[in-house]
Order: sequence, then structure tokens, then C-alpha cells
Amino acid sequence: MQFDRPILIVGAGIAGLTTALSLAKRGIASRIVERANALEEVGAGLQLSPNALRVMRDLGLLASLETAGVKARNVLLKDARSSRILARVPVEASDGTPYLSIHRADLQRVLYEAAQREAAIQLDLGCELTNLQPIDTGLLLAMRTTHSETKSIETDLLVAADGVRSQVAANASLAPAKPSGMIAWRGRIEMGNASSEIATATSSITAFLDRDRHAVAYPIAAGRQINLVLIEGDGAQPGETSALASRFSPSGNDLSRLIHASGSFTPWPLSVTPEDRPWRLFDDRALLVGDAAHGMLPFAAQGAAMAIEDAAVLAHALAVQPDRASAIAAYETTRRSRVDRVRRRAGFHRFVYHLPRPFSFGRDLVMALSPADRLRVSLAWLYDWTPPA
Repeated sequence: MQFDRPILIVGAGIAGLTTALSLAKRGIASRIVERANALEEVGAGLQLSPNALRVMRDLGLLASLETAGVKARNVLLKDARSSRILARVPVEASDGTPYLSIHRADLQRVLYEAAQREAAIQLDLGCELTNLQPIDTGLLLAMRTTHSETKSIETDLLVAADGVRSQVAANASLAPAKPSGMIAWRGRIEMGNASSEIATATSSITAFLDRDRHAVAYPIAAGRQINLVLIEGDGAQPGETSALASRFSPSGNDLSRLIHASGSFTPWPLSVTPEDRPWRLFDDRALLVGDAAHGMLPFAAQGAAMAIEDAAVLAHALAVQPDRASAIAAYETTRRSRVDRVRRRAGFHRFVYHLPRPFSFGRDLVMALSPADRLRVSLAWLYDWTPPA
């Protein structure tokens, strides 16, 4: 289908930039508006599984991401108290597509630089959405710049890629994201200052499982740093290093050493969007992608991957469907069932990771008796996904 004006994308994060690049690949122009004045380093590490990296490969960005990230062949599951290995879950795809751990800022930088090189993408920083309303030809958006100037933008189609606290969703009077009851404590360790024990313990993506909480550690920044995330209930608990160490792990084991080496942690309350949130807004003049559509808990490490998949599927639908409504309907039909399945998988991981004793003994036994091929097959539906041609 043809558009008289560039598609407007709100948000220059992973979802917004990938959407713009995917559209450009199919000859569709877009304009990104982002309220931040500059795309600075934000967030922490993330994992990119093969399903997401196939999209990046199609966009010509896989090599750059491999340079910035660290490849993983397995994810190690360990007992947080004893450091005993419970399972090695294969994550490298059978077709050779890798699994990467990477700093979020490195991923955003690669996407941003690619967008800057693309003539079909216009990027407006320091431009915040204040209001939107339907008009006969699409949507009219009111924007405010960082210099308190106002301007109006008309578009045939608006793509809301503005995160779990989406301003577009708020303007559409959708129910806001809600607290999940979980909090993530984020820390980082410089490998140049790390002991050999820490280097050995974090050579691969590692999850430490315990009752009602778990931790994940993995290398980022081409192996120069370790990203450490501690996840537990969000009750009023202190976030000092010593307090976190006492709750998450006894002294002297792998996780305890990681916590003390990190030194300080930033709290990040985890919110989720309502599962029944509408994605199609204003009579198909707008739609939601990424966390704005389906912000979920990170227990399957698929938040970024789902946003990246959204971008590829949406661009394909807009390129091949005869009109806007048909394209948006095809996008939602394709994506919602998959996203719902990933949500269920994340819920399963939350349950299994946080089992108390003696139930965790049964979990550990099942993991120990499961061959690597069976673990790989159990995730094939997720990691073997391929973007539309």
C-alpha cells in the first residue's frame, strides 16, 4: 500500500528505531519523534535471542551487534545458595544464528546510526507528544519541543513505540501499566577489576535460582562488563549491597561475590501492560508496538525480541496488504497469539525459578535428567521464529 505522508513513530527506542528501519527496507518512509534531546546511555544489559537477531541480520546489522555483544551457546541455571549447576540450556540456533548478551545502549547506538544513514527516516529529538486527535485524513498531533515551542504534525498512521508508560496509550484513555509486584536491582561490574573467580562464573549467561527471587548475570560491552540483575518482590526492603547479599545468597559463593563486586545497585520496579490492552486505536489510525502494546516481565528475556519481531511483521503487513485497516488487522492477528504464548512462558519461568523447597528439589531433578536436545526442542517454537520475507 502507499502512504501520502511518512508514517509517524513516537519513540526512538528499540521498538521505534527497528520499526523505522524495517519500513525503510520495504520502501516506506517514516518520521520518528522522541522527547529526549539525545539518545544517551540508558538501561542496562539485555539478551537478544536468534528470533530477534534474524531481523537484525535482514537489516544488515548483525555483524555490528556481534562486535558489541557477547555470544552465548548455553544459559546456565544454578542454585543460588550452593552455586551448583542445575542445567545447561542450549540457546544457539540450529541454523547458526547466535544468541547475544549486549548493553542496551550498544543496541540502540547501532540502530540509531543505521537510521541516520537511511534517507527514508526523519528523526526529531526533543519533541514530546502533548495531544492527538483523529481527523478525516488520519491523526493530528500536538508536539512540544524542549524550547517550549509547539507544533502540529499530521500523519496517515501513528505507530506508538513509546514504552510501557506510553503517552499515546494515555491519550487514548487506555488503562495504564500496572505494578507487577516485582523489582529489579541493576548493577554492573568492570571486568578489569574482577577476580578470576568472577570471570569464570560469568563467562556465560547465568541465572541463579532461589525461593521467591533470582538473579541473572552475563557479559556485555564486548566482554568488558558484567551485567547483574537481582529480581525479587517489591516490598520495602533495603537496597544496600550487604542487605541484598544477605537476602540473595550466603557469603563465599558465586552470586555473593558478584553482588559485592558490583558495589551499588539501581532499583527498577517492574511494570506490565494489561494483557487485554487494545493495540489498534482511533479506528486504525494508530497502533501500539513493543512495550507500549505488551510490556511483560523479563523472565523469558524476550521484551526486546518481541519489539523487534513486531517491527518486522508490521512493516511486512503494511507493504503487502491493500489498505491500512487490513495491514493493522494482519499485524495484530499474527502478533497477539505469539506474544500471549511468550507471556505464558515468562509466567512459567517465574513459577519454576522461584520454587521453595522441597518443590525445588523436584525441579532440579527434572532439569538434571533432561538431555540438552530436549531442552533445545522445548524452546524451538520461540528461537526458530523467522521474519516474513
